[in-house]
Amino acid sequence: MTRSNSAATAETQQSWASVLRITEVAAGLPASESHRPATSGAITLQMVLEKLQAGWRWVERKRSQQISAKRLRVAETISLGEKRTLSIVMVDGSQYLIGSSAGGVQLLTKLDDNNRDERSQ
Repeated sequence: MTRSNSAATAETQQSWASVLRITEVAAGLPASESHRPATSGAITLQMVLEKLQAGWRWVERKRSQQISAKRLRVAETISLGEKRTLSIVMVDGSQYLIGSSAGGVQLLTKLDDNNRDERSQ
């Protein structure tokens, strides 16, 4: 009888040990020694993911800063042939008509609100 009692006791202990391991994992508690490599891997993976998220947030922040920091933008360009173009350039909300050729670049006029209204009609 002592053998069957000890076998039953061993099975009960193993059963409870399994329940405790499952409970520890579900609760996010440190696992027992037998499961430490899996937990270490999970912790390492979590740390890597956190670093990747932090890096992505940094990249997005820098990108948005660059976009908002741009003061100069070419709104439209038309080719006139032989390396000559007309461009509308926006600088801090103002628009300018710029002509360029092989010989250089020249400001033709500043476009005001009246010019914008005429173009939209």
